Amino acid sequence: MGSDNVGIILADTNQIFANVTIYSTGIGSSPLWVAVGDVNNDKKLDIISANSGTNSVGVLLGHGDGTFDIVVTYSTGVGNNPRSVAVGYINNDNYLDIVTGNYYSSSLLILHGDVNGTFRLVTVFSTGYDSGPTSITLADFNSDNHLDIAVTTLSANNIGIFLGYDDGNFGPEMSYSTETNSASYSLIVADFNHDNQLDIATPIFTNDEVVIYFGYGNGSFQLARTYSTGFGSRPYDIAVADFNNDTQLEIVVGLYGSGTVAILTQYLAAKFTNQAIYSTGSAPQPYSIAIADLNNDSRSDIVIANSGTDNLHIGFGLGNGTFGSPMIYPTGVDSRRQYVITGDINNDHNLDIIIANSKHDSISMIMGYGNGSFSNKMLYSTGDGSYPSVVIISDLNNDNRSDLIIVNEGTDSIATLVEYDYAVFKTHQKYSSANNLMPTAVVTADFNNDNYLDIGATFINSGNVGILLGCGNASFGVMMTYPTGIGSFPIGLAVNDFNSDGRIDIAVADYGTDNVIILMGYGNGSFANMMYFSTGRNSGPFSVALADLNRDGCLDIAVANSGSDSVGILLGYGNGNFATIMTYPTGVGSFPVVIIISDLNKDNCSDIVVVNRDTSNIGIFLGYGNGSFANQVTYSIGRYTSPWSAVVSDVNNDDKLDIVTANYNTGTIGLFDGYGNGTFHKMKAYSTGTGSLPRYVTVGDMNNDNRLDIIVVNYGTNDVIIYFGYENGIYYEGKPYSTGNKSNPICLTIGDFNNDRRSDFAIANYMMKEIGIFLGYGSERFGGLATYDVGSGSEPHAAAIGDFNSDGKSDIVVANYGMDNVGILLGDGYTNFKNTITYSTGIGSAPCSVAVEDFNNDNHSDIVVANCKTNNLSILIGYGNGTFAIAATYSTGDRSHPTTVVTGDFNNDNLMDIVVANFGTNNVFLLYGYGNGSFGNEESYPLGYNYRPYTIAINDFNQDGWMDIIVGCYGTDDVEILMKMC
Repeated sequence: MGSDNVGIILADTNQIFANVTIYSTGIGSSPLWVAVGDVNNDKKLDIISANSGTNSVGVLLGHGDGTFDIVVTYSTGVGNNPRSVAVGYINNDNYLDIVTGNYYSSSLLILHGDVNGTFRLVTVFSTGYDSGPTSITLADFNSDNHLDIAVTTLSANNIGIFLGYDDGNFGPEMSYSTETNSASYSLIVADFNHDNQLDIATPIFTNDEVVIYFGYGNGSFQLARTYSTGFGSRPYDIAVADFNNDTQLEIVVGLYGSGTVAILTQYLAAKFTNQAIYSTGSAPQPYSIAIADLNNDSRSDIVIANSGTDNLHIGFGLGNGTFGSPMIYPTGVDSRRQYVITGDINNDHNLDIIIANSKHDSISMIMGYGNGSFSNKMLYSTGDGSYPSVVIISDLNNDNRSDLIIVNEGTDSIATLVEYDYAVFKTHQKYSSANNLMPTAVVTADFNNDNYLDIGATFINSGNVGILLGCGNASFGVMMTYPTGIGSFPIGLAVNDFNSDGRIDIAVADYGTDNVIILMGYGNGSFANMMYFSTGRNSGPFSVALADLNRDGCLDIAVANSGSDSVGILLGYGNGNFATIMTYPTGVGSFPVVIIISDLNKDNCSDIVVVNRDTSNIGIFLGYGNGSFANQVTYSIGRYTSPWSAVVSDVNNDDKLDIVTANYNTGTIGLFDGYGNGTFHKMKAYSTGTGSLPRYVTVGDMNNDNRLDIIVVNYGTNDVIIYFGYENGIYYEGKPYSTGNKSNPICLTIGDFNNDRRSDFAIANYMMKEIGIFLGYGSERFGGLATYDVGSGSEPHAAAIGDFNSDGKSDIVVANYGMDNVGILLGDGYTNFKNTITYSTGIGSAPCSVAVEDFNNDNHSDIVVANCKTNNLSILIGYGNGTFAIAATYSTGDRSHPTTVVTGDFNNDNLMDIVVANFGTNNVFLLYGYGNGSFGNEESYPLGYNYRPYTIAINDFNQDGWMDIIVGCYGTDDVEILMKMC
């Protein structure tokens, strides 16, 4: 909510998570709720939000691939403050319409949908002077096949009914008193007395009671039942389900005052039993509830995240609506559990538990064994100051693996963890020498022909080359050093066999003496005296590359001369000697720092790629095959990006070579997608993190899946990050590996140092004056976190998954508390998401919970949003193309402060209903769906004074065929269960 955006986190078949994708929902929009539906009838889900901050309704049209268009907003009028939204077919034209409840203007606003997913303002209906509508529901109360509106208000002490006409207009309001100073924040619609007529129930926050109105089927109602929820319980939100399979609805009420959830069991005359209450311990402050069968006994169990006592409360169901003695699972001191969900993360057919640790900026995964016992937790950081508040499980890229989406309230972002086969590395050893200072380059080769990899490195401050001979078990001998001469500054390094004797030789770019230095190897790990080949006066050679440039069977040398802004070519004779250098300009002030040789245009001639640091571009020299080259063609990386490294490879598997650069100043890697003819697309930049200062980039298969991975060395954050290749150019970010505080790594080399058929790497830590060894030792399901900014101040509080554009790919809707809107992020099926499209939930609405469901049976996802500050629900009906119409707003009661919204079929009519936890009025509030996107027959069930219901979950706890409701009550440290009796 506060970050005005939504974020996506994807997982693969190994339950590994990639970074989050974020879509903005608009600056200052403050969506209080979102809805999903097909507003433009393209069979693709769209998102609609009531944006309280910008006094608008936001529509985000979906592309069907998980991405969405930029939000299109429709004004609800200056100062209207829409806090609830509903969608439905109001004028029977097969296009979804929107109804908003406007808190400050005390009105309902109708927007009629048009053929292309646009909307037009039709009319405004007053709910009474200073009434402050808090929630709205659409339903057919008079059985005329036209949607009607039921609305609760904060100050008018009534429920208002607007009967709909076939032209989309509504009659005058009919009011039903909820008593003096009643303040209702939510309502629910259902047939409580089995007369096939819709009834309404609403929790009365200030009076600590639930009120039920029986409908006559002609649009009129009578006050039928009033149920006390206990002094100070403050019933706030409400939901219904059949928890005991008795074909009768129970009502779940969130009691704000007592901080608990109550379950009211309904009789035929719409009576409800007292709620069942279960203590979660001394001052545990239950924040979130999940329901699942954790021990495979076909009975529903509950998991409660207790923020006050830093533990999980696990209750195993007995199948009759009661639970056995709880199991307490510690989660860490001061972790402050905020949210809990269950799912099969590791595909072992046993349910696992995932928790958001808000204060610790992390999520925990606890793997279940299927018998009610669990493994030790695994922690994944969500970033400093992230304050994760919600976690969602979904298969974002359709690979049959569980991915995670994390809502980071503290950093205004959405994050994704994509499940995949991430290679794992551990620090093994560090090698340094008093004679070797400031490593600048590192390579691997078998210098002594023992079939074990060795390491070579250059050291700029001490002016020498160091050799570490490997033992084949990841250990190395004492470093041998070879001085490169007085005044030398060896920087670049390459190895090959220059004289065809089967022994590895070394070439060094010596910046200090303007030479390329050759060390001819003896094949036993030692080298002959150095030979020097001039690169030109003040040339400042920085990087060296080796290949047969003129196709004579002899190795040649290409060197990047940073001092003379040129590329130098030294043609080899095959005996370790080279011709006089030929040069090609790279541009005045270019300062080339890296040179790479490759065949970019598939003509069997070697071409050259050079990285020009100071002009922030890459230069391409296409070769003629005779040792000469065409003039440089440059591709901009962006002003002042200061690229330091590059690699040439086919990173998107299209059989065409691409270029990836490490852009130091901007903290990005740049991708130049190749056409296969030596030319390239415009660069696409990908962040490597704030302050990362990437210094080096290379590729390799780090997890043995026959796919190239990208490895980045970050000088600023002192770490190495691997981006694991998936398919079609998609990469999933792994976890960073620290190289040590103030180590300032600048390059690495890849090899198998211990012959275990896993990739290892050696890294040059410039400021630590050492070579560090990291060994690969297995794999894990989840890697690094991909985060997506959803807008400064958006404060996202909740998210949900749906296919908003009907493309079979997961999309995300985010409730942006701080910007009063919901944001839609359409996914491409590869864990990437388009920019956020936002839908306003009304000024000051502060959306804090969101759910996705098909409310109007059009096979398009719709959205319901709980707006905690405007005390209402917004319904957004999706068009199936990624856009939404705001259909209606339903009050949850004055000062109800709805915190959680859940959908389910509570009256067994095969139509989706809504249940809300009203934190402010200490009740559970239910709205019954009509199957056309509208809701009515609100019910409210009080929980007791100061219960403070915060979270809701639904299930059939007693196996009677009816959904039951369980409510976590923050104020009383209890869990309340509402069960229907008949």
